[in-house]
Amino acid sequence: QKMVNRKKPDTLEDTSYFAKNTQVNLSRLELVKSPMFHMQAVSLDLKSMGLVLRCSLGEVNVKGIYSAFNENLYNLIPVMSEGHFIVSLSNMTADVNVGLFLDEDAFSFANPGIQFTHDEVLVKLSWPSPQRNGGYEFTTTEQLAKHIDDLPLTAAISLPLYALLRQKLQRHLAQALRQATSVSDLMCCNPSLLEAFSDMVTKLAQNGNKVIDMVLINMRRTLLQTCREVLQLPPIHATFLHKIGSVSFIGRLETDTGWVKNLATINRINDVSVTRPDPMKTCFHVTLRIKDLQIGYDEYRIKAMGASCSGRLAAAFTSNALHMAITVGLARWEPYAQLDDLRLQHCDAMDLHVTGLGPLSGLAG
Repeated sequence: QKMVNRKKPDTLEDTSYFAKNTQVNLSRLELVKSPMFHMQAVSLDLKSMGLVLRCSLGEVNVKGIYSAFNENLYNLIPVMSEGHFIVSLSNMTADVNVGLFLDEDAFSFANPGIQFTHDEVLVKLSWPSPQRNGGYEFTTTEQLAKHIDDLPLTAAISLPLYALLRQKLQRHLAQALRQATSVSDLMCCNPSLLEAFSDMVTKLAQNGNKVIDMVLINMRRTLLQTCREVLQLPPIHATFLHKIGSVSFIGRLETDTGWVKNLATINRINDVSVTRPDPMKTCFHVTLRIKDLQIGYDEYRIKAMGASCSGRLAAAFTSNALHMAITVGLARWEPYAQLDDLRLQHCDAMDLHVTGLGPLSGLAG
């Protein structure tokens, strides 16, 4: 008897968003098939230990189930709109820039800068429509946009989708570097040449670390001195539908102005990678983490099922990473420095603390 090894699909966590006065929940999100990364172009610079490549992912498809709740409609007819959807991103490509480091006799990489692009995004929605003679048939509609963030539904999944694709691409790249490279073979098995090359790589990282550490010291000082270490979040005023088992109920959530704080706890988590595209310009790439990133509201108010409560909520994100790229150089013999990229790569492992739920503590489930 044959054993069939079914590979688990790549999944995304459930999410939701609000469009006007409609709450939309997205669940059972998964990639229709795992993407293949086909190399289109590659550039390797061992002098500055930089690797630049472009790869094609083809068409990327995400499917799932949506449920939409509109408060005004629900007051008239207590039903939810539910159905299936599939998101298609055509001709997706990934532009990758990584710094290389020595890992025993192989190359490894750090500080990946990965930017995804696509031609267009197509969303197909289908839902059961009642027929005159009884029964249901599925009705389908389509939405087309140029960019994934142009539609509320696709914008809601863009960050977790890109984080998943980035994780898979990095895993493939790490495996390819381990299998395909031998530093000693590259140095013709010459111990002196290998030692000199290793010293060059170490000094390159040390010099890059000094520059970025100085930038981060100034950044932290500026955040604290200008009182920008804490940022404001807009207040929330939202009506929601919540299910506990087979019971659904409407609730109202309101908050005062919120905050994002502890930005000054930012620091690098590995060595800096340095590239020199030309003699007049040097680029630094680094991966950062905000050690004590917290988001919260000092006061929230919930009304649901004839009860109400209020309190404070705060979320700590213990796992987060940002990619930063800085360029310094000379333009007409005048020195300059510019921020090329500051991008959130992932933000998860949330630890949520809520006070004052009282009779509505079941909402926490």
